[in-house]
Amino acid sequence: MSEPICFPAQVARVQTLADGGIRVTFDLPEQTVMQAAGLMECKRLGIVLDVSCDAREPSGGNPTKSYI
Repeated sequence: MSEPICFPAQVARVQTLADGGIRVTFDLPEQTVMQAAGLMECKRLGIVLDVSCDAREPSGGNPTKSYI
């Protein structure tokens, strides 16, 4: 993939797995079907992603400070 997959999302769940790994689940709005399809293709092909998240106000305002 050459183009980034960008979408707004909220963290729905963070889980600790039995093997010590971490699983993060995001909720995406319904208009992000194409982005979800891109993520499904990554899953199908076993592609590893570099993920970067920018926090913003829930109203869609400007990015806020980084929490990491």
